Amino acid sequence: MASSNERRPCSQCNKGAGVAICQGCQLSFCIKHFGEHRQELSHQLEIIGLEHDEFRKDLNQYDTETTLLNRINTWEQESIGKIQTAAEIARVELRELLRKHQEEMSTTVRRMTDELQSSRESYDYTETDIEKWARQLQDLRKLLECPPPIGICEDNASQPTMRLIRVHGHQTSSSSSSVKQPLRRLYSTIDTPITVTATANTTEKLDYSLCHERFDDVDGKLKTLEDDHVVTCYCRTFLFPSIVYGSNRYSKGKHHIRLRVEQIHDSIFVGVTNAAEDIKRADLFDRSLFGWWDLVRPVAAGHVQKSDDERVVRPGDDVTLILDCDSEQIQLRHHRTDRLVELLVDVVMCPFPWRMVIKIRSEGDLVRILP
Repeated sequence: MASSNERRPCSQCNKGAGVAICQGCQLSFCIKHFGEHRQELSHQLEIIGLEHDEFRKDLNQYDTETTLLNRINTWEQESIGKIQTAAEIARVELRELLRKHQEEMSTTVRRMTDELQSSRESYDYTETDIEKWARQLQDLRKLLECPPPIGICEDNASQPTMRLIRVHGHQTSSSSSSVKQPLRRLYSTIDTPITVTATANTTEKLDYSLCHERFDDVDGKLKTLEDDHVVTCYCRTFLFPSIVYGSNRYSKGKHHIRLRVEQIHDSIFVGVTNAAEDIKRADLFDRSLFGWWDLVRPVAAGHVQKSDDERVVRPGDDVTLILDCDSEQIQLRHHRTDRLVELLVDVVMCPFPWRMVIKIRSEGDLVRILP
């Protein structure tokens, strides 16, 4: 039996006896390598400090009120435009109905005028004819004085072209945690009641009418290659992942975007956001974000749902992001496992048009859009 006082060898050189144990990683080090270990930790702390300073700078410059007010103003102007268009169409239709009504009355009057003139010239009329013309004039007078048989009503059978908006906060179980809870989501996920289903080994066939998509705006340690069909991370980020957006905008129909995750060392997010949103690195601010981390953790309105499932996406895997705008939902198919997940999109939080968004964080991660 080994003695309880036996010291473990250095975890770096495996020579000699370790003289110090790191309370963080619980590894044993000799004097030389313990100093190097502390230097590495100091370097990592310096990087965290730089990320922290960058975030504080971004936080001070981030104008949440203006961004949200711009969304409301945009909705207002678009809604006014839709109302004005509908009103102008109604005016045109009303003028056309009034014109036809006026023509019908004029035709009747002309016919009566010709009949009166002909009878007067030929002296061919009796009391019966005079009574008939009198009744006709009374009827015409009533039609002239009464509104035409035209009504204006709301078309309940038509699809609404304008949705009302509302402003609301995401409540937590305690009102005192309304500020602290969003910050905790930077370090741990929270449970969120969302609609999501997963199907393994499904035999459903996809319609591969793939989109001509490209990578567009980026934020973070990313660069695009090969005519914007490849994106790669050139430096690891610690606090927030780097983000790349697609160039296309989607408002109707069903669209397929096939991706190949050629290299991945950490997590990857694939989903959609509102195309009018400004670039945001933290889920803390992006309430229009819908999708999945690693296929197993759904994200709805920026909230990440916890999952005990292991990461599914591996280097070399192909996935297809399916945007079903007409059904207001997105799907993600993992081709190696033939697994399909679905997520309903709240179009109040994420209004059309949508655009693709991908998040990665590790140096060397690489994603390709397939033709």
